[in-house]
Amino acid sequence: MRYHKRLSVLFPVFALALVAQFSVASDRPNILWITSEDNGPFLGCYGDANAKTPNLDKLAAEGIRYTNCFANAPVCAVARSSWIWGVPAVTTGTMHMRSRYRVPQNIFKTYSRLFQNAGYYATNRSKTDYNTNTIKNNQIWDECGKQAHYKNRPEGKPFFSVFNFTTSHESGIFPGNRRKAPRLTAEDIELPPYQADTPDVIRDWRNYYDRLELMDSEVGKVLKELEASGEAGNTIIAYCSDHGGVTLRSKRFLHDTGTRVPLIVYFPEKWQHLAPAAPGSVSDRLVQFIDMPKTWLSLGSIPPPEVMPGHVFLGERIDPEPETVFLFSGRFDESPDTSRAVTDGRWKYIRNYESDRPRYQMLKYPLKQDGQLSQYEAYKAGKLNALQSAQYLPQASEELYDTKNDPHEVNNLAASNPQILARMRQQLKQHILNTRDLGFFPEPLIEVVDRSRKQTIYEYGQSETNYPINEILQMATLASNQDPINLPTFEAGLGHANETIRYWAAVGMRALGEEAVPARDAIEQAMKDHSSSVRITAAIALGKIGGKQAAAMFLVEEACAAKTDIHAMWALDGIKLLDMPEAVKGVPIEKLAGGGRYSKDIAAILQAGGSAWRRPSKRF
Repeated sequence: MRYHKRLSVLFPVFALALVAQFSVASDRPNILWITSEDNGPFLGCYGDANAKTPNLDKLAAEGIRYTNCFANAPVCAVARSSWIWGVPAVTTGTMHMRSRYRVPQNIFKTYSRLFQNAGYYATNRSKTDYNTNTIKNNQIWDECGKQAHYKNRPEGKPFFSVFNFTTSHESGIFPGNRRKAPRLTAEDIELPPYQADTPDVIRDWRNYYDRLELMDSEVGKVLKELEASGEAGNTIIAYCSDHGGVTLRSKRFLHDTGTRVPLIVYFPEKWQHLAPAAPGSVSDRLVQFIDMPKTWLSLGSIPPPEVMPGHVFLGERIDPEPETVFLFSGRFDESPDTSRAVTDGRWKYIRNYESDRPRYQMLKYPLKQDGQLSQYEAYKAGKLNALQSAQYLPQASEELYDTKNDPHEVNNLAASNPQILARMRQQLKQHILNTRDLGFFPEPLIEVVDRSRKQTIYEYGQSETNYPINEILQMATLASNQDPINLPTFEAGLGHANETIRYWAAVGMRALGEEAVPARDAIEQAMKDHSSSVRITAAIALGKIGGKQAAAMFLVEEACAAKTDIHAMWALDGIKLLDMPEAVKGVPIEKLAGGGRYSKDIAAILQAGGSAWRRPSKRF
């Protein structure tokens, strides 16, 4: 029997008594959680010969190093949203990058607030980025900011303190942020096979290792400060990054390069009985981000809310290891997308529900990396091999990788391993249903619900009438298969009473491309739908069956009429998918954009004269 379940049920009843008990209990460990940004396990202790990370290597030698730790999402705000509540962002409705949608506070409790309620002094220095407007940082942390520190706590209080380092963030390798003379030489760099051997790609890697070295030195200062404070013997230390990164096909991708992260946990002698293994051990246990808040609470003897679905992996009562962990990605910046994955640490299964989209979405922000821009330019010039060029082509519907024998995940085994494929398909489906994954809602609908202020998207999505998840998932799966045998199903789906089902039927039409020609009348009728997401997707489908000019003009009008960022962005993304940047020539960006960041970004790309496949090399 899982020990937390009973306690979490009793938690609301005995909350005041528990707080009173904890307020006088002084013999509990401090917890110091050190996080870095945008780095996979590029550390010496993980066998990376290029890494110069002595402080983290020492911590691993004296602690426990985990080899199978995964960020549930491969980008910061979505991953941190999953952290703060200990709940997958697809459950709370915060799965799209910097969406800021509301989350019901009466249902979901931040782990930091639970630490406060239990008598801990909780500090954050100083990353938040929780992807919601719900949280007020000064209410869930005793201190949150650049000066936040456990040393400011009242005497006798245990502390829970987060120290976050941005040094390894991808912006550190943008032009202007790099060292002039990186420590490593070009000969030291061994590129993944899907990256092009250009001078800019090599230079980005050399500078990335410099940033990791700087990050490690910052970690060292925090550890020395802890030692000097006299609290080291009473403090459990955890270190991890917020997701993988940062070069091509890592951050923002569900491959291990985007989701597998380093995790090191150190227990001082006093608290060794809470460690699952001896100092210097290596653990292959599956760990995911939603496990961490629940585990930290367990170390502090704090019962977690029942809504936290994670698995406790440290302490006196450890939960059984999960068979798989669930990974998800949605809209990253100005490009919508829907992909989900599961991994058991070796086998990775990815389902791309919008399989007609290119793998690499030409986002404005990562293209500030000279390396990513140079590889795209090499692709345009016909200088890449098939594996390197694949980044710019439509993604497969299903991907299956043996990450033990194929760590770069370049050999898709979906067609040759039917038994593993079938098993992992079912595991993914179960994760989606268990989390009641809200990511299948088209985001314009989410935005409408959130802006109405009547209820959160989480509350709206609990209704089977609003969100019949089984039926929606079935339609989305058919859409991703790109099989023309499903054309009648999509045509019928365009007339369904549920907006989300109509949307995925339209995606099915869009993904079929020219094979959807027989359904042209139904597609044109769907362009009159009251739902903007259905109209926009149907227009793109029309563009793919010979009506490109009419579709582009329709999408320009849709963008100009939009009142919100997401609505305008979706319309402009359709123009990008159709490769019709000329459609916006002469239209002011302010008129195209719905007043928000992402619609302005994509409008700027189009106005520069290039879409996803004809982007000029100049910066914008």
